[in-house]
Amino acid sequence: MSTTDFVHERTRPEVASLKDRTWLVLAAAVLPVPLTMVFFIVHSIVTGTPSDAYGLPMAYLVYGLANVVTVGGLYALLSRDERAAVFRFARPSMTELGWAGAAFVVGLGVYQLTSRVSAVFGYELRGLSYSLTTPSTIAIIVVGAVIIAPITEEILYRGLVLGTLLSRGFGAVSAVAIMMGLFALIHLPNFGAAGTLFISVWGVLPALIRLRFNNLSGAVLMHGLNNAFAYLVVVGLGLA
Repeated sequence: MSTTDFVHERTRPEVASLKDRTWLVLAAAVLPVPLTMVFFIVHSIVTGTPSDAYGLPMAYLVYGLANVVTVGGLYALLSRDERAAVFRFARPSMTELGWAGAAFVVGLGVYQLTSRVSAVFGYELRGLSYSLTTPSTIAIIVVGAVIIAPITEEILYRGLVLGTLLSRGFGAVSAVAIMMGLFALIHLPNFGAAGTLFISVWGVLPALIRLRFNNLSGAVLMHGLNNAFAYLVVVGLGLA
């Protein structure tokens, strides 16, 4: 199967109207990170809360809400045709669901491989420094990391960024590579060099699903499975 055959035949025409929105795309893709930082800075100043007192669960929740604000603003700014290209959700076929499940499993292997490569160069993956000992923590992780983040990040990166790059004439391979780099970059502050390597490689998997089926539903499912496993199962079993 050639690259052209792999990319769904309807992808390019439906994202063509995004080609003049490059700066909006770049701003929207990275906006949740500074929004999250500003929230914690302002909250710390107003309440006197030490910066190290928030913890990862709260950071995930605030980051998720920042994504929601960004996606909501994006929806308001885009035209109807642009929305149709970016917010591409349809009922997934059984084949797409199969791809999502398979990609989740492959992603576990990507984690093992990239962690070994990182260790060779002296970088270790950062653990998830929280425990699931209270219902509130579990609820925050589920809402912020397992539900909101997969939906909004797929909209921003596999919907908006990838779609815009394709509309500007980039091939599927180069568009995915650029999208991967941007997606990995926003995770660098929290996950370090090793985690960024993992995320940059892992990000190929939902992109392949989105390109193959011209639909974000399978990519969101795969992303959600990954986050549920990492943030709930791994932490719950004490493996983080």
